[in-house]
Amino acid sequence: MKIKFRLEKWHFYLLSLVLINFGTGLITGYRLNQNLTFILKVILYLTGLIMFLKTLRPFKKTAIYYSFYAISVVLTGLFFLFGGIFLAILSSLVLFPIVPKQTEYKTETIKIYDRFQGFMARCCSYEVVEPKLYIFEKHLGYINIEKPIDVDKDEFNFKNNKITYKYELNNDGQTTTASDTTEILDFE
Repeated sequence: MKIKFRLEKWHFYLLSLVLINFGTGLITGYRLNQNLTFILKVILYLTGLIMFLKTLRPFKKTAIYYSFYAISVVLTGLFFLFGGIFLAILSSLVLFPIVPKQTEYKTETIKIYDRFQGFMARCCSYEVVEPKLYIFEKHLGYINIEKPIDVDKDEFNFKNNKITYKYELNNDGQTTTASDTTEILDFE
């Protein structure tokens, strides 16, 4: 009984920390870095799933809250097992809070994350952040480009609140006549 209470207490501490991090990120633009946030979210989901299993017998009202964590596991498992558009939409809605952001491009001054907008989202929308003090980062904005980022050929620079994007342009799909193009991207 005491262990269950402690786990429940830690679950709600983690939930509070994740929500405060989310709110602070929306208001000020500063938040914990994505790796640390993802670890906190995974622990939150695991404790929620364990608490769901613990509150089933005898049934308690808090099992309704914890059922979200069990339903998310079931829906995701069904999607990967059977596929289909309906399960893809449901699992993307359920997984949206926990899906980690993938780093597409990284320098000392900026990180560019792939922007998760669901499994059927359009291509090439990215989030730009500036790392601060190892565990924090500042949200700078979102950018949209015409093609996926190629780490070997593309170059991004952040200066004076502008992103300079240098890429190789192919004429009519032929790689033999490529030229460098530099573009200043505006944040959304």
